[in-house]
Amino acid sequence: MKLKILMDNHTEIDVYYLGEPAVSYWIETEGKAFLFDAAYSDAFLKNAKDMGIDVTKMEALLLSHSHNDHTGGLAPLLKLDFAKKPQLIAHPDALLPHDWNGMDIGSPVAEDKLAETFEMKLTKGPVWLTEKLVWLGEIPRTLDFEPAYAIGTVEKDGQKTEDYIIDDTALAYMGEKGLSIITGCSHAGICNIIEYAKKLTGVEKVQSVLGGFHLFAVDDRAKATISYLKEENIPELYPCHCTSFAVRAALHQECPVQEVAVGTELQWD
Repeated sequence: MKLKILMDNHTEIDVYYLGEPAVSYWIETEGKAFLFDAAYSDAFLKNAKDMGIDVTKMEALLLSHSHNDHTGGLAPLLKLDFAKKPQLIAHPDALLPHDWNGMDIGSPVAEDKLAETFEMKLTKGPVWLTEKLVWLGEIPRTLDFEPAYAIGTVEKDGQKTEDYIIDDTALAYMGEKGLSIITGCSHAGICNIIEYAKKLTGVEKVQSVLGGFHLFAVDDRAKATISYLKEENIPELYPCHCTSFAVRAALHQECPVQEVAVGTELQWD
């Protein structure tokens, strides 16, 4: 599997791509191509063009969750001419209205509008994209140190409730050396995600983890996460996006982390 980072908070030195606080990854595996998240603006599309990537050839658009740093680029994406109608795979709650302190932080494009371009597949369960790659679906929150927490509200059936971001999900790739986990923000908890990926695939060894961990301070949750990751003895850690420098630095003291930026290319057999 090959993965190219189309958008992240960071850019590489002397490599002139655009960066923004957002996520978008291009994935190619087993003869198929997938776009994982659509960043915040059209900047990821400009980066893709500069990288020689034709996103209109995607098999499916995979959403990690609803927030607009992962769905903000949906509107410019709809302006493209696709080679064939791709799927859009997301949790049923991912396209509902999401609000935080009076600000709309959800998808800027409604489900009915997206359905004009995409074949919609909204599901809570996992979706096997290939024999080796799975979109995990709703993640059980099982670890005591990673309890669910609310960010703003979500509106469903005319009712607003606290938003525990149950739509948050990730990808898992079953490689020869073990699992590679690819996350958006890990609102479900990066360790909960890993545990569920292992259970779903039956693969115990984790080779790599890439994505946002949604950890900002070296607090009890971050310390427990670092302890878990050290115990797992994961060879390749690529924390990015919503993982603060303080957390990455603390993690690096226990299990070395790798550099990640727009344009980074990873490959797992």
